[in-house]
Amino acid sequence: MTEQAQGTQPDENHIGTSSLASTRVGAVVALVTMIVVMGAAVSIWILIKGDDQPLASSDLAPSAAQQQRPASKFEPDPWVDVLGRAVYVPLDERGVILDQYPPATNRTELDAPGGVVLQQIHGNMAMPFSATDGPTGFTDNGIAKGFARTAQGAGLAGAHYMGYLAGGNDRIALMQEAGLVIEESELLQEDIRHNASGGELAARNSRPQGTAELIKVDYHNGDLAQVRGAHYLEAPNGETWWVKAWVQVVWRDGLGWVVKISGVDTFGSGWFDQLEGTGWGAWWS
Repeated sequence: MTEQAQGTQPDENHIGTSSLASTRVGAVVALVTMIVVMGAAVSIWILIKGDDQPLASSDLAPSAAQQQRPASKFEPDPWVDVLGRAVYVPLDERGVILDQYPPATNRTELDAPGGVVLQQIHGNMAMPFSATDGPTGFTDNGIAKGFARTAQGAGLAGAHYMGYLAGGNDRIALMQEAGLVIEESELLQEDIRHNASGGELAARNSRPQGTAELIKVDYHNGDLAQVRGAHYLEAPNGETWWVKAWVQVVWRDGLGWVVKISGVDTFGSGWFDQLEGTGWGAWWS
């Protein structure tokens, strides 16, 4: 199940570097680096002045489409990331929980969650919140939780939690403290040691994180899901790659979706010439 990376590695000064998955350490470092690439959008803040568009897009159910940005809960101006996606800035650094409504009865597992809003949380993380599949609350230390027991909820949880695990040892510690990561291999501990060493590709504390361009839930049965994120990149010389990461989440009563790391099949990344298969979606375009 582990994928093999293809293509030439990009220049570090352009989009980051990656140690490909020939070793366990390399797989983890690649995951961290990939999420940083996806998070590059967080570094570019293009303020939109006077934007009064609703948070929810017009193709949602009427009750959600009428949901306006609560002025008392967000900064007046969102910003636009490098993919052209509006990111709203909540006054509460954890984010704003959106009013939830039931998804369409004919929704499939490939469909996007409804009413998705990208929010800038914890200062420099751009993460998706939905109006159909959560989150519906926060852990005591400020991590979003309460994602629905659906493919969409698993995808949302995977997007959030990959960001924390790639955001430096302080954010990894938050995941551990909240009980949102199960470690059945040494991959995460190797990542932590590498970050602490300050060596090449080490993730500094509170490193900026963004949300993948595309997402795919490979498998979902209510108890287990495999979530993949992907981002398209182009180097100055014209070469292009898809950077992909994957994480496995399992359902735990009382906690909801939890990351389970038991090997590179459940936690890894790489550079690829193309996306494989179908089912990729731009859930928060």
